[in-house]
Amino acid sequence: MVRWDFDVWPAAPEVKLCRGGTRGAYITLAPRALDLHLDEPADVHTVFVHERQAEAERASWLAATQAGLRVIGELVVAPL
Repeated sequence: MVRWDFDVWPAAPEVKLCRGGTRGAYITLAPRALDLHLDEPADVHTVFVHERQAEAERASWLAATQAGLRVIGELVVAPL
């Protein structure tokens, strides 16, 4: 698994989101796996977008506008 942390997320005006803060501003790449723990092998790579729940629309915006893709999973809220 590879994780990239960012200072801020870019603004997403199409979904009415300003620049995002540092809390939750990172993505994780799980090569040839469907889950973060690499327990579910796959023939594809999965990218997880970690964002504050209040700004969850940013994941779909990033996938569509920055990568030409779409979100395939459901929103998962991390336990506190």
